[in-house]
Amino acid sequence: MVRLKDVRALTGLTMNQLADRIAEHGVQISEGGISNVENGNKQASDRLLIAWAKALGLNPLNVWHGPLR
Repeated sequence: MVRLKDVRALTGLTMNQLADRIAEHGVQISEGGISNVENGNKQASDRLLIAWAKALGLNPLNVWHGPLR
């Protein structure tokens, strides 16, 4: 299981820098949106999770976002 918040912290990226990187992969998100997902207040779409993983240099298949239904 990969925790995106932990990976972001390890890379030293700010939420704003991460938002810019995610935007490079075609998905717009604000710092507040990142915070909400990282803290479990909102669930990310699959499209956002894929862009987020790529922005952090991760294989999207290694990103865990909950059980499949």
